[in-house]
Amino acid sequence: MTSDFNAELHARPSIYFAGPAFVEHIAVMHADQSRQHGAVALESGDDGIRTQIEHHTEFVTITRVTKIEQNPSAWPALSLGLSEVSALAAIESPQLICRLGILVLGSPPSELGPTLSMFDFADTAASSIGGGAAQVCSDFRVRSDFSSRVLLFNNDLNAYRLGRMVRRICEIETYRSMALLGLPEARRLAPHLKDFDSKLVELTNRNQNLPATEHKQLLDEISTLSARIISETARTRNRFGATSAYAKIVEERISELRESHVSGFQRFGVFVARRFKPAVRTCEATALRLEQLSHAAMHLLDLLQTRIQVEIEYQNAVQIQAMAERAATQVKIQRAVEGFSVIAISYYLLSLMKFVVETADHAGYHLSPLVMLGSIPVVVVAVAAAIFRVKHALGARE
Repeated sequence: MTSDFNAELHARPSIYFAGPAFVEHIAVMHADQSRQHGAVALESGDDGIRTQIEHHTEFVTITRVTKIEQNPSAWPALSLGLSEVSALAAIESPQLICRLGILVLGSPPSELGPTLSMFDFADTAASSIGGGAAQVCSDFRVRSDFSSRVLLFNNDLNAYRLGRMVRRICEIETYRSMALLGLPEARRLAPHLKDFDSKLVELTNRNQNLPATEHKQLLDEISTLSARIISETARTRNRFGATSAYAKIVEERISELRESHVSGFQRFGVFVARRFKPAVRTCEATALRLEQLSHAAMHLLDLLQTRIQVEIEYQNAVQIQAMAERAATQVKIQRAVEGFSVIAISYYLLSLMKFVVETADHAGYHLSPLVMLGSIPVVVVAVAAAIFRVKHALGARE
């Protein structure tokens, strides 16, 4: 584990060189993110050409340094193409991200205009960098061969500082291009976000006005909208996250240049930032809008579910109240039935007693009417007591 950490510290070595040189830098995308990260340096004979291959998480960069004469009259031709990149980095069908040519010369001339015109520079940005140790110029235009050009005039940078400075410029261009990969996604999402917004407003208004009994269709529509938003968020989260991370690296590398103003020119870092930051902020704003829409849709879904739950609880309460009222009515009916039962049973028993008394009277056994009259309360009390005991026994068993 410790060796892995130590290797990571040395995974991005600079290419050290001195004197006039032409630096070619190319970055390509690859699909295999399980590649071993790090750098491989290749020497090419005795002609002073050095090539370095670096494997990153999403892309591969190849940097080639070729020594040249002091004052070239034309911009050197690029020798590093996609076919060679594919062979060197072992990548099938590489996707070009950026291609940069850096012409490193001696001290800057007193007048930059003629030199810039000679190399076909227009609307150039220039800065004194490294505390005045060098000067960088670029117009950031992409030529027909998909390359951009940078002029670097070296005042007193040694081989180590010059290599690091060139590396920073290459990283600014590479990470700027990688960060901008999120911009097409942001543009693609723009009409969808507008549709999501309007649909969310419509559903919110319907939730306020729709009767709770018609909630099913509304619930389905909100769930569908939430799923669409979550799908887009998951699809673009990595890209927008990478854009933010790459943008921070670009800002760090620009600050490491330690720029100062060159009279008559816009600063190199300012030119990059003014045209780069709006795109990054567009990606960040799109990611934020997606997150806010996701939260809003989930909140609306929670509100509707709460409303449905409250309605269900209210209906349950009404049903429970109705059941309680029916139970109370049944109790009253039962008590009434019990009272009628006492009367009916008592009447039946008294009828039997009357039949017995009449039969005994015909048989010659005369009973006093007071006996029959006195038996009435006794029978009624006995029947009521019996029914009460039976009811009490059933209640105890339950």
